[in-house]
This record gives sequence, structure tokens and C-alpha cells, in this order.
Amino acid sequence: MSADLQLRIHSAPAGEVVALLDLMREHRLRGEYERGPAEALILGQTYRAQDAALGLCEEVAARLEEDAPNAVYELWQDPHWSADGHYHAYVPKFGHFEAGCDAEGVPHVGVHELIERLSGRPEETLGDWMTGKGADLLGVAVLAVVGEYRAQHASGS
Repeated sequence: MSADLQLRIHSAPAGEVVALLDLMREHRLRGEYERGPAEALILGQTYRAQDAALGLCEEVAARLEEDAPNAVYELWQDPHWSADGHYHAYVPKFGHFEAGCDAEGVPHVGVHELIERLSGRPEETLGDWMTGKGADLLGVAVLAVVGEYRAQHASGS
């Protein structure tokens, strides 16, 4: 079973670029118009490996954090049949965020998981929950940084 794997590097120190390119080559992650392995890293570009083995996303995410611990990235594997895709994002300052996603890499948290987490502490207000465990569950800090990078790349700056 397989589904496309996609990677977008938003920021990476010069000393980690070779490791990122090596990892991308190893897993056949290529830019949209590239026929062969990536020769240079283009920040904000989406690199794709078609028909990657299901579950490869977790292995690549672990390697990214090991080989390039100061890089900011998004990684996702597309949904397969009725199963959600799998999304990872990493920002060194805030850590790792993981969730289900759609084929565009848009993360989402399931309603059942949200209800379970909200009902776990009925004495806690929604505001308190959102400044603590809720912010972690929803990836508020990580997704805010990733969103800023996306906007910068879209504007060409």
C-alpha cells in the first residue's frame, strides 16, 4: 500500500542542507519539475515522492529531526482510501506537531479526540485549555510559525 509523501522545508541552516538533500534523495523526494534528485534546496518548495510506502512519513520525520534539528519543515503523506493522511510539522523552538491531514497537507484533529480531551477536565475553562493542552493538541505555536513561512514564500520574500 502506498500514497504520495510530500515535504516542504521552510528554513534550514547552511550546515544542515547537505543532510536534507541526502535524505530527500534517499526517499526520492523531487520538486514538481525535477526529473532527477534535487541538486539544491529551494525553501518553501513542495517535494514529492510518488507512491511511497504507507508509514514512511514517520520514519522520514524522525530522520529530519535527527539529521536537521534546526530546520523548520512540514511533511505529510496523503490519505489512502478511507484513512486520513498523516501530517508532521517541526519548529525547533516549539517542537513537533502531528495530526491527520488531507491530500494538501492541511492538518485536522478528529472530533472524537477533541471531545475526549475537552471532557477530561470539566473544571477547566475553554480559555485555560486553549493556553495549555489545547494549544498543544491543535499545534497552535508550530502552525503559526509554519503559516508565517508559507506567507513569506507566497509573497516571494
